Amino acid sequence: MGTAFGRTGGMGHAWPIPRALVWICALMIGAAALEAQHSPDRTLTGGWDEFPPYSYRTDSGGITRWEGFDVDLLREISKRAGFFVIAERQTWPDILKGIESGAFDIAPHATKTAEREAFAHFSIPYRSESTVLTVRRGRSMLRTTSDMTALIAMFRETGFRLGLRPGVTVQSAELREFIADPGYEGAITRLSTVEMLSALLDGDIDGFLSNRVLAAHYIETFDADALVREYPLMSHGDLHLMFSKATVPIEVVERYNEAIEAIYADGTFQRLNTRYSFPILVRLSIDSTWFRTVDIIGTIAFAISGLLLAVRYNYDVFGALVLASLPAVGGGVVRDIVSNRGELAVMSSPVYILLILVLVVGGFTALRLGRHLQDRLPGQRTPDQIAAHWRLVGHGVQLCDAIGLAAFTVTGVVVALITHAAPLWLWGPILAVITAAGGGILRDITRSDPDVPFLKGELYPEIAAFWGLMLSLYLTWEAQFLDAGDIRFGIVVTFVGALVTRLVTIRLGLKSPRFSA
Repeated sequence: MGTAFGRTGGMGHAWPIPRALVWICALMIGAAALEAQHSPDRTLTGGWDEFPPYSYRTDSGGITRWEGFDVDLLREISKRAGFFVIAERQTWPDILKGIESGAFDIAPHATKTAEREAFAHFSIPYRSESTVLTVRRGRSMLRTTSDMTALIAMFRETGFRLGLRPGVTVQSAELREFIADPGYEGAITRLSTVEMLSALLDGDIDGFLSNRVLAAHYIETFDADALVREYPLMSHGDLHLMFSKATVPIEVVERYNEAIEAIYADGTFQRLNTRYSFPILVRLSIDSTWFRTVDIIGTIAFAISGLLLAVRYNYDVFGALVLASLPAVGGGVVRDIVSNRGELAVMSSPVYILLILVLVVGGFTALRLGRHLQDRLPGQRTPDQIAAHWRLVGHGVQLCDAIGLAAFTVTGVVVALITHAAPLWLWGPILAVITAAGGGILRDITRSDPDVPFLKGELYPEIAAFWGLMLSLYLTWEAQFLDAGDIRFGIVVTFVGALVTRLVTIRLGLKSPRFSA
């Protein structure tokens, strides 16, 4: 007898359906599903131009792939919209032509203009960007002004030779109108960003307009920070996904709009922005003269605090050098090891160690001369005068420690950001505490202080943790809106806040809660 699910063989046994047939059916179903997912009506074509950190190629194991902020954003947005994008390398002008002709379906980082709306649909804004003018240091033909009208007038008066990327539309409508003027066309050179930077350094152009992060990337790559600078002009604008009207219906654009709103709602945009754009914007801030000044002030302050302790407890020159070095660079060394930073900050420049050496040797020399002069003066200091002297030294130590705390709290958060430590709200405060208080703790342990003030009662690491958390949250929550100016503002507020908080706790005698009563 046969069965409903088999057949009878010659020996009278029922033969089940072969397992191989079951697997073949399953594979066919899976292939059909995959084909449906990537069928022509769910696949969009496009192109990528070299635009780091937004889009760039990497080669791993002989396989070349596109990576970057816009690449990951487009992948994520397309996935949520239910589409798959196939893109190849193209120049931006060719991408625009492809969108207009229908050869390409989609293109990212597009500025909406009336001319482009004639042949393309535009999504809602998926990110914004800042355009800056980069000029040679000390060789600019321009007077300092941030007024666009005055700047354009100077362009005309001086015949300013301006560099622009081919096919790129600037955000400022006033500047777009000026660039389109046939009378100024001869002064414009169209080059890639890296070529514009080279032309600027060679003196072939007087400045170039570019996306701020892109320009900063190449300036850092070619170590040209000391040769060029940002002109105090910046225009902000929204960027959109652009779809060819010839091949993409408006319903697809609406699905993409919903996906864009979703990546903002669930934090995906903030995560990718922190990964790609933020490290470059932060480096723009920390490489500026004012921040280096703050960092050096912190180093000097901590070094002086150690030097004053060496004076107070009668250390020799080497002991003074140890007590000055540990708070000034010790916390940073521990921080860089914990965060797996590629190069220890203290070894990236001799400035910090040289500052400490000069302070210790200079302090030792000044102290010996002061004592020599005092010995030659008539009379002796009273016990009250001696006590007042050492109280002044103690206040000096506290003030210098407070300044160092404020500066290194900021530095700790910045290192957490540029090393991609995640989540930032956790690692920012941790590295702030290590940077600001770690060196002081090592100093007090080294000099066998049984109290170790930073661990037994002093409100010191707690202040670094609090303000480090505030800065981390500010950078995380406002990631999609921040530029380098906003980052500088957050850094300044954190520095001042930590300094004032520490001075207030000293003045009021506030202490950290302890386990024992």
